Amino acid sequence: MHHSRTSRYICAAVLISLTCLTGSAREKEAPIPKAPLFCGAAVFADLSGPVMKAVGARFDQLEVGARLNFRDHYFPICELGIGESNREGRENNNQFHTRAPYYRVGMDYNINRKHNGNRLMVGLRYGFTGFKYDFSDPEFADPVWASGTTGLSMKNMKAKTGWLEASIGCETKLWSFIRLGWNFRFKMRLHQSANASGEPYYTPGFGKNGSSTFGGTVNLIFDVGKTIKKTKAEIVNEVISEK
Repeated sequence: MHHSRTSRYICAAVLISLTCLTGSAREKEAPIPKAPLFCGAAVFADLSGPVMKAVGARFDQLEVGARLNFRDHYFPICELGIGESNREGRENNNQFHTRAPYYRVGMDYNINRKHNGNRLMVGLRYGFTGFKYDFSDPEFADPVWASGTTGLSMKNMKAKTGWLEASIGCETKLWSFIRLGWNFRFKMRLHQSANASGEPYYTPGFGKNGSSTFGGTVNLIFDVGKTIKKTKAEIVNEVISEK
């Protein structure tokens, strides 16, 4: 009789423990609710361009953009800007000048599953520009007659360039609808048509001309439209994950 009661107590304790463990596991494995299909839109401006211009960099750009937000993960994006370069050679007096608009279209993807205001973004963009550029060299020597410096001046030469950009970056919420984001980009030139006399030193939106280059932006972002509010389930999941 004593053994029978003891067995019943042990079985009851085991059942209670299993029930508690099962409930805890279910609570921890609760799926994170999806964000709404359309979470709003945003406009932004690049802060690095004005800084480059202020410090007298060889080229600079002024850039703004806009994007949509789907599920807080998918961000179709469009960027527009004006790139400028006024370069003078270090060892001679040759000069290069261009100033022209450019654009990029693409998509960013937020790989952070939590809707906590922070985003880790990876993205892909296609950029394009058509522009004119000037080149002059007052010390240019005639290679045929070798009669001293005759000077060289070529103006309004035309070029078109398209390129691909792969980016990685992050952004965080500063206050209310204001965010700050920065990213690093690898740019690969896809096609270019330029004047037969020579390729441009700088391509607006791309950077120093070449088959590939690197770049980046620091964006001040303003969210407009809908915002994502944390649900009760999301708050519970965050509390559980922190324990």
